[in-house]
Formats: sequence, structure tokens, C-alpha cells
Amino acid sequence: MKSYSLWDYTSDEIKTMAPNYVAIQPVAAVEQHGPHLPLGTDSLIANAFVEHLRARLQAENFPGLLLPLMPYGKSNEHLNYPGTVTYSAQTYLNVLLDIGRSCARAGFQALVFVNAHGGNRELLDVAVREIRIETGLSAFSIQPSILPKDRTQMGCEMSPEELRFGIHAGRVETAAILHLHPELVHMEKRKAAYPTCFDGCRYLDFSGKASHGWMTQDVSETGAVGDPTGSTPEEGAAWLSCVTDELFQALLEIVSFRRTGG
Repeated sequence: MKSYSLWDYTSDEIKTMAPNYVAIQPVAAVEQHGPHLPLGTDSLIANAFVEHLRARLQAENFPGLLLPLMPYGKSNEHLNYPGTVTYSAQTYLNVLLDIGRSCARAGFQALVFVNAHGGNRELLDVAVREIRIETGLSAFSIQPSILPKDRTQMGCEMSPEELRFGIHAGRVETAAILHLHPELVHMEKRKAAYPTCFDGCRYLDFSGKASHGWMTQDVSETGAVGDPTGSTPEEGAAWLSCVTDELFQALLEIVSFRRTGG
């Protein structure tokens, strides 16, 4: 059976394959996820995306190679919580750029970062632009959890409040870990934790309408931001399936994308 993992091939094989392949780099984080979820939540979810995606790539004979998961990210908004392991913003950006340079030297058709931690997003957006400018390689960043156009139809029940504020250790992430590793979820410690600091605000929240340089303790009393109390393993399985399908559709679009200017 054909492998979809980069490190299963020799350098000579990659030299031949790369011009016709997309390199897929999953990125995540090791950080606190409230009192009920493990530090590895984002990385465990990223690994689940990879395994779901690997099966889809195989079934569709998609020209992609999966690079090893990069578990650490830019998580310094969680610095006040023990166990969080983070790069500084500058270090993380440099690491992303080095991955881009490596893929460009190998001759890949494109590079796609698949991100499972919201705190990485801004630097990934900077990195893909800089990789394109410096190396000429087409580079993309995908945030799987926000791909579905209708986030109320992801197999995971989402209230309007959860859709607006459930960004960290809320319904979706808790459901995913209940499905993947139920033994790691401290069920008795689940509780709703919505920020009160945005009460009455029209522009200040997590939507990006007005950027807010928050740290987790600014918006949460528990370290979580959302309501995990109704999460179920079945919701987690349905959500992972839905999001992986959207992720694969995005990859199909990327592999066929051609820049207007050539």
C-alpha cells in the first residue's frame, strides 16, 4: 500500500515525487485546556485530522504527503497555566519559514499548513505570504474548525452563545476528546465558562472585528472559554467527520489552484 507519510520515502524518491505533490504540515499546540481537558487536546485533534485525512487521500489517490505533526505552537496567551509549552511569536514564525524553505528546496508543488490551534493563525497567515515572496512556493494555511459554512450543521449542537464564545475547551473540543480519548476527560470538572468582559460590546469578542491582545485569564476564570457540559462522544465523531470532509474539499481546491499571473 502506498504511504502518505513524507518520512517513509528516501531523498531520491522525494526528488522525483515532490513536483507533483502537495506537502501537508499539521500544526497544533501543547497548552492548558481548562480543568477538564488534557494539555495535548489540540495535538490529539490534529492527529485525528491526519488519520481521517490519510484514509481520504488513499481512497481518492490524492497527490499529497503528510509531514510529521508539529505539536508546539504559539501559546503564550496561556503562559500563566502550568504545563503550557510555547514558542515565542518570533521563534514560531522562523520555524514556519524554515519548513517552507525546506519544502521549496525539495521542489514541492505547494505547502499547506493544517492548523488545530487558534493562537497560531495570525502567524501562519504571515508565514504563507512570506514563504511565497521568498521562495516562490505556493503556500496555504487552513483552519479546519472554521471551514464549514454553517457551523450549526457540524454534528455538534451549538447554541448562539457557543458559536460566538466557545473557542477553547468548549463543546466541540470536549466532544472530540470524549470520542478520541474519553479516559483523559475529567467529566466532573466540566462547567460553562463564558467571558463576561464582552457584555454589551458590539465589536469586542473573538470575531476579529476589533483585535484584542487578550491573555486567557483576561477572558476566563477557569482557563476554558465555552460550555462543554453537553458534549458527547457521538458529537465528537460527527464533528471530526464533517470537518475532515471540508478539509479534503479545501485540499482539492488548492491542488487545482492556479495563480492569475502564472
